[in-house]
Amino acid sequence: MNSWYSLPVKGMSVGKLQPPVIPFMPLLLKDMTFAHEGNKTSLDGLVNFEKMHMMAQTMRAVRFCRSRHLVLDPPSPKNENEIRNYIRCFRTIDNQRVLNSMSQKVEPRRS
Repeated sequence: MNSWYSLPVKGMSVGKLQPPVIPFMPLLLKDMTFAHEGNKTSLDGLVNFEKMHMMAQTMRAVRFCRSRHLVLDPPSPKNENEIRNYIRCFRTIDNQRVLNSMSQKVEPRRS
């Protein structure tokens, strides 16, 4: 059985989403590998349509995710002075010890 449907929560949550959706490709590739490696392509000289159906279901999931284009609204235009003032507020720290100390506060070393 295809792992896409063996996890009902995943199937239900994807079904509720509106495309475009960014698919979690490692999981979809695992589904494809599971269907391909776990099932023979032909049985007694006949095409294994169950395997092809499982592979097609995974491909449909990818196609569903890509079924609509992502449309983003452009950011609101800023005037030049706002941008200059924003950039002037940047503070550069080039002291390696200060940077290391700040890093240790955020992520202490594990001993």
